[in-house]
Amino acid sequence: MSQNIINPSTNGNSTENIVENSAENNPPIQPKKTAEVSEASVAQDEQVTSLGEPSPSRGFKWYDVIVILLFFLLSQGIGAFIAMSLGVTPPDQSLLTDSDFEVVENAESQQARFVAITFVFAIIICFTALTTYRILRKWQSHISFRSPSWGAPFRLLCGYLLLWCISITIEPITARIPADQSALGAGGWLLLSAVVLAPLLEEVVFRGYITSGLQYAYGPITAWFISSLIFGIAHGDIAPAINATFCGLVLGFYYMRYRSLMLVIMLHSMNNLTACFLSTVDLDQTPISDILGGGKLYWGIYALCLVVTLLSFVRMYNGLKHLKSNKSAY
Repeated sequence: MSQNIINPSTNGNSTENIVENSAENNPPIQPKKTAEVSEASVAQDEQVTSLGEPSPSRGFKWYDVIVILLFFLLSQGIGAFIAMSLGVTPPDQSLLTDSDFEVVENAESQQARFVAITFVFAIIICFTALTTYRILRKWQSHISFRSPSWGAPFRLLCGYLLLWCISITIEPITARIPADQSALGAGGWLLLSAVVLAPLLEEVVFRGYITSGLQYAYGPITAWFISSLIFGIAHGDIAPAINATFCGLVLGFYYMRYRSLMLVIMLHSMNNLTACFLSTVDLDQTPISDILGGGKLYWGIYALCLVVTLLSFVRMYNGLKHLKSNKSAY
């Protein structure tokens, strides 16, 4: 045991040799590069927030969906209250089913005017509430208003045709479910509310906030399904809800894939414009099987639409799975 104890010598050189040997055999421990690690973490966080998404410490939570939906619904209720306070009132609902065509036409025009004015105030209130909530939650703005690229016309055409194929595919189900098509009214006010105002409000809320937030928090596949289901439920009746759910799947894919809110607003507007046209010519309640008279022509078109719909959804699903492994995409 005594050999492990270093006895100091009266010789000063011996002491210096011991210190030098100790320094050579036991080099000083290098401090960890915590500063470099910290700088790397900060740089990574800055890279995430530079993409326009909320930072991990202030990320999107499940309850944010409920808050956003409350803003969406309450803004319409408040908008309707303001419209009625200004003297813009909805018609007596019995007038919409009156036997006199002129009475029905005037009632539908009054209904459309009321809905349009309601949407105007709802947009102002909802966007203000969402912006305030985003600031309080300290999110980065994660709504992409990027202008559509040069390929937008082709993508719009493909999306529009796909929506038609989906509508024909699910028509055997939706045609059996009664739906009230007079909620928005008719005439020029209908075009304003259905083609301009409704797509703007709904796409900002459901794609700009809900889909983007869910994509950041849970990934694109989960965001795709949940946001589309919520979008469908928000449309109320069963038949419109089914149509809106499938429409939401297409719009959600387009937004996550191309990161352009303007693109999905235009696609939404094209779809609603077609619905308004069919309503004007009294074909909105007529199944395409009745228009084509059934038979081989109808079933041939139906089979084609079914194949296109199935292949498109498989392709969209696979495309979103690719986005899931690409963090830079969201």
